[in-house]
Amino acid sequence: MSEKFHISINAFVSENERSAVYLAARHLAQALSRTAPEPWSCAAAVKPDMAALLKESDAAIIVTSLLPELEHLEEPWTKTEKRLRATYAALCERGAPVFICTVLRHVGQDVEAETAEALIVRIRRLNLLAAEISRESGAYVIDLDRVLGDVGARRLQTDYRLAGDAAAEMAGHFMALTVLGNAPDELVTFQVQEAAREILVASRPAVAASEGAKAVTAKQELRAIGHGRRKQIVLPVVYTERDVYVGWFMRQVLHGKIGPGEVFERLLRAFRQHGFFGTAGLLVTSLTRQLQRKRYGP
Repeated sequence: MSEKFHISINAFVSENERSAVYLAARHLAQALSRTAPEPWSCAAAVKPDMAALLKESDAAIIVTSLLPELEHLEEPWTKTEKRLRATYAALCERGAPVFICTVLRHVGQDVEAETAEALIVRIRRLNLLAAEISRESGAYVIDLDRVLGDVGARRLQTDYRLAGDAAAEMAGHFMALTVLGNAPDELVTFQVQEAAREILVASRPAVAASEGAKAVTAKQELRAIGHGRRKQIVLPVVYTERDVYVGWFMRQVLHGKIGPGEVFERLLRAFRQHGFFGTAGLLVTSLTRQLQRKRYGP
């Protein structure tokens, strides 16, 4: 298999999240293979800790999770925060795109009340920290908390630990979609990204696509992007996750694939939908990531 048609993923995730990572790799390989003259392969290797990720330099993509941090509830938050900021800063400097999975904010009834309260507080702090680290270092957030929360922990028969096949399927599919939406153009070309993205959108897990699921109640508006031969018809709203689309859109602007007139038109539309501050926040975060990616490499 040519390296041109291969993606390697190094991951540090919880034991339950391993299935999701392997499913994400399979989704990526299948979607990309349907868009290219040669089959794509995608190999995921799960590492024992973050230190092992820092030692590796051969991965095209790095996927991490904050869920393992819940095993250290006794550690003072200030120490945890300092350690994670330093670790992700070092990891992002390696050059490969880094992805951080947030934690689902649902603790089951089998957990004692005192422990459950401590877990909820730590989960909220970790998820907020993921957003801050993203702004600081250029890492990308795979917001599993929002995506799985929209569908519902009861519907998925899971909790923050992400046990169960339904949770793994949802998480794996959304991991693949987010990784593809933010993959370096040097790894996956613009045309291949868009074609594979449409394939992934059309292959949502049944629990996400079924009638009544909150995850697909957002308006599904097909949008035309670009002009002439570059014009593409895309479906930007998936699982209500705007960041995947915003990141992709900003990269096309920076690469000159979308002109000033269209940028202005879409900014006006975004202001009407999300307000000035909501739109500005998304744009600033995405632009920071793209500039940091250019600084540190693909």
